[in-house]
Amino acid sequence: MNRSLLPILSALSLYALALPASPAHAQISSLPKLGAPAPASLFAEKHDKDCRTDVTHRDPCADVQIGGVRYTIAWDAQTKTVTWLFTDDHHILTDEGLSVGDTCRVVLDSGQPDPTVSYMKWMIDPKWRGTDAKSGAAVWYAVLHKDDYDHHFGDIVGFVQSRYIQLSPGPPSP
Repeated sequence: MNRSLLPILSALSLYALALPASPAHAQISSLPKLGAPAPASLFAEKHDKDCRTDVTHRDPCADVQIGGVRYTIAWDAQTKTVTWLFTDDHHILTDEGLSVGDTCRVVLDSGQPDPTVSYMKWMIDPKWRGTDAKSGAAVWYAVLHKDDYDHHFGDIVGFVQSRYIQLSPGPPSP
């Protein structure tokens, strides 16, 4: 049985051309600061993506990759200023040694719960925060998911900066 691969390869090539291209990440060279004007390249192209930036709020957003780290940046549709920054990239390591996947204690030494802030389906404990040299001097708050087996702990699922979260700074991370 001697068949030519040419018809099969031609059909595969046509099929590959018919597939929709996956959306590209917006191209920027540095992470903007919260409250700063969003880089024009973020909204220069039509973005159909909206991110839930608070329980009752959505903002247009785009995924970017800067220095090998994935971020999601959201901005106010009218003012075009940055309202929210998020990353769940494992390459982030704060000056306090925090990274995605770490587990944090969310109770005080007395056994009482830390003063956490509910944030959508997660929680934020103001003491679990830090800066990351890759993204500048801004403070990133650890986004925690309550441990299903031990309520004394939370697992870091990402880091966030948001104009919508009202936090008191709290003591530094232990």
